[in-house]
Amino acid sequence: MARAQLSQEQIDVMRQRLVLLALDIYRREGIDAISLRRLAEMAGISHTLPYRYFESKEALLIALRTECTRAFDRHVHEQEHAKAPPLMRIRSVAAAYIDYVRRWPTDYLLIFAAHPTPLSEYPELLAARQRVVGHGVECVQAAIDAGLLKGDARQLAHMFWMALHGLMTLHVAGQLVHGCSIDDLVEPLVERMLGGDASPASAAAPAKPRAARHRADPNPAPRWPTSEALIAPRRRRPGPRG
Repeated sequence: MARAQLSQEQIDVMRQRLVLLALDIYRREGIDAISLRRLAEMAGISHTLPYRYFESKEALLIALRTECTRAFDRHVHEQEHAKAPPLMRIRSVAAAYIDYVRRWPTDYLLIFAAHPTPLSEYPELLAARQRVVGHGVECVQAAIDAGLLKGDARQLAHMFWMALHGLMTLHVAGQLVHGCSIDDLVEPLVERMLGGDASPASAAAPAKPRAARHRADPNPAPRWPTSEALIAPRRRRPGPRG
């Protein structure tokens, strides 16, 4: 009997279901635990059916990295202060970046995992990555247009990304063991990148006059995620569980 023809919508729904199942395995057991046979068992389908949606485990892992990259992009857009003044917007984007990494550190590592095949051969993943970087370039360009930063927007955005990525990678790997924690470093790092005082704002800012202390700040600084966020229960993105 001929196999029933599936609509594109049905294909997309099943692909997404398998990707979310793979993400659940990855978070709990690591990348080596993922296999198309394991996914078939979890989904309650035949062992050969996943190959109808992913030609290989490599193709599945690329889809998984693409899903995590898109989730990262959504999180940053949802958390940033998009209508704030340019430098405050950049600070909020950096805070959202850090918040994502602290909530889903293994997802973040997967996004930027080394891969032998160039990204140019995976257009969906490359497009997702380009949206992330493009958003950063847009934020930096707004600050340049306002006369607050100088230089090429794309180059500066890459430098900001390099600094934050380096800090977060060291944090996730447990390598910040030389006298400074992420809580000691993140705010001074961002302020240094923006050309300001590298001291934490709370320590550098002069005391406000008594009459002004109860006045609402129209552009409040973002609350930098602290290490306590690692102790609090983490929110999980919706998706099937194995």
